Amino acid sequence: MGDCKLASLANRAQIHDDGGFYLAPLPLTGNTPAELEAWVLKPPSAPRPIRLPGQARREPPVGQGFEVKVECVWQNPDTSETVTWTERRLILQSAAHAQRQQAGLRNRLTKAETALRALKPASEQAELEKRAQALLTRYDVADYLEVRYTEHVERQTHYVGGGRPGPNRRTKTIETHTWMVKTKRRRAALNRFNRLAGWRVYVTNTPARRLRLVGAVNCYRQEWQPEHGFHRLKGGLLAITPLFLKDDNRIRGLLLLLGIALRALTLIEFVARRELKTSGETLKGLYAGNPNRATDQPTTERLLKVFDDITLYRHESTTRIWYEVTELSPLQRRILQLMQVPESVYAPPSALIDSG
Repeated sequence: MGDCKLASLANRAQIHDDGGFYLAPLPLTGNTPAELEAWVLKPPSAPRPIRLPGQARREPPVGQGFEVKVECVWQNPDTSETVTWTERRLILQSAAHAQRQQAGLRNRLTKAETALRALKPASEQAELEKRAQALLTRYDVADYLEVRYTEHVERQTHYVGGGRPGPNRRTKTIETHTWMVKTKRRRAALNRFNRLAGWRVYVTNTPARRLRLVGAVNCYRQEWQPEHGFHRLKGGLLAITPLFLKDDNRIRGLLLLLGIALRALTLIEFVARRELKTSGETLKGLYAGNPNRATDQPTTERLLKVFDDITLYRHESTTRIWYEVTELSPLQRRILQLMQVPESVYAPPSALIDSG
């Protein structure tokens, strides 16, 4: 399970060819937008409402969706072998995402119309059109707002030369051209946007008996958890970025060690949060400068930071050597309990007696 970067045809083909399963959204590039629009506007089957596990029937569904099957083909550029498989395309709409998109467009349209009305009239259409197009681009509403330019001509007659007005006195007429903007919303384009709002295409090779439509939605809603782990590898506690290795064996070895460390960090976080949820309590003292801030969703990094001030002391005399460890605080003891780690891990080594 991953984001759009996982959904390349090569990745999907290799995962399927190796006997694995995948679930990822297709990026809205290439033919995908046109295919999505065609499926949504003319669905091959009626969309079904989607409710998450444990959601009451009286609550509104979180979205709707349907699926289509597509035959996929990929040729390995290295071996020229062809991989062919049947893929499920899950056409899903998130109700919350659709509402955010629609509200965002309405807000941008209102701001664009206000800004266009506030434009000062110009003597040249090209000048006014340039300013108007800049606003349409700024608010990203060019497809949904029609702009018309109207010309207002004002004529004024003046006498030529000095002297008193008279029937035989020469006159000249001066014309002043002023261009103004008028806007009109494109109803057809807006209706189309509202119908397509919140829809995405997700791809999976998982059989329906193993992963139903509702299960796929619920599964992908947890996608932030593996992404959180990748964030740790990209720039967090386990950052790979500063290391530059060229030998493949060293790269594999490093990734193996960091993968084991990532599993440990994830497990510590999961166990601590589970125990806090079971007991219904929170932890204080994890945030520097704000000791009273409490949380029931601590990260492993903050939990481990609490143990930074523990020191092992080594004492030596003429006859023996003994050790002492900083006494654990109540918070440190509670974290060890949450992680199901015995306090004995911080017990000092046994004293050594000098036999000489």
